[in-house]
Amino acid sequence: MIYLLIFVCCVTVIYITKYYLLTSNLKKIQQELSEIKQSPVQNRILLFSCPNKNLEKLLTTINEYIMVCRQQYTTSMNREQDLRNQIEHISHDLRTPLTAILGYIKLLDTTNLTEENLESLKIIEKKSQYLQRLITNFYDLSRLELNDYQLFMENIDLTRFARETMLSHFQEFEKLNLQVNLNLDNTPVFISADYGALERIFSNIIQNALRYSESYFHVSLNQRYDSVSFIFENDTSTLSEEDVFYMFERFYVKDASRTSQSTGLGLTIARLLMEAMGGTATALLKNNKLQLILTFYFECKNEVP
Repeated sequence: MIYLLIFVCCVTVIYITKYYLLTSNLKKIQQELSEIKQSPVQNRILLFSCPNKNLEKLLTTINEYIMVCRQQYTTSMNREQDLRNQIEHISHDLRTPLTAILGYIKLLDTTNLTEENLESLKIIEKKSQYLQRLITNFYDLSRLELNDYQLFMENIDLTRFARETMLSHFQEFEKLNLQVNLNLDNTPVFISADYGALERIFSNIIQNALRYSESYFHVSLNQRYDSVSFIFENDTSTLSEEDVFYMFERFYVKDASRTSQSTGLGLTIARLLMEAMGGTATALLKNNKLQLILTFYFECKNEVP
């Protein structure tokens, strides 16, 4: 009886030990799999130290799948990189002749042209300018995604910058009969940012508002101890939650026929510029109110540096 009891105890200890080792190894595998998921390009596989034929077979299959996924991911990234390089080169090659075309249009003697010819010339110039903006967007997009976009950081008063930017678009708002409200106080809010990038971001967001706003466009500022957020709000009945979800994706437009002058790159470039400066760009839609939120995670100062 004693021997039987000892035998049962030994078997119990063995199974408990195996269970503990199995559980411990499974937790380790789960952690390793999470790390591989975060960094798929790293040449790592799952290891299992507890001898178990069935689990070893399972791990072998998982490792084979990981290697296939890694190869596909690497191939996809290389193709994406090649595409971005090609877009950058093509855009650069097209900018020079297009700039020359616009220059010659400006130099044309229009004194003897008929009214019909003048109108045609205006259309040519307008379409050429649109093509120039399109090429510039493609070029800047490729540089941003390749982390090759140069930023020149300086101290900028966001409050003053927002007022001046909104004022420069006053006629466009007035033409659409939009009610504009700037909920900004007179306290300067300084951050370190690229002035040209900020101009591009605000301009792209304002163009989006001009496209979709129905009656109003509001701008407000929310300052916290570690960040400053600009909130652009307008009413709209044409956008859905799905539209907002894809709003910052490349080439996404709500309605191609309605947005014939939109490339679907404006908000994408705005988001990438914000991220390049350490900030974020997000969108929310609630009760037919669209909010585009720019958040700068910089040290903010309330006095001139």
